[in-house]
Amino acid sequence: MSVELLRPGHAAVFLDDEPELDLAEGMPVVITAVRDQDNVDFRLTDGRTFTTTASSLATAPRAAIHPA
Repeated sequence: MSVELLRPGHAAVFLDDEPELDLAEGMPVVITAVRDQDNVDFRLTDGRTFTTTASSLATAPRAAIHPA
């Protein structure tokens, strides 16, 4: 994903599978910061935060993060 499309507060989904970190493909996240052209901080619904490359994230509908 282009880092230009990612903004703090935006909903996204994690595209990789990292079982050692308990991160699964398709997990909903919220972007918390864009560090540079490649690195993006995000928060999971359980409150954990991580930094990853922009290519590991895709935009998602806001409802995926904050269901009614």
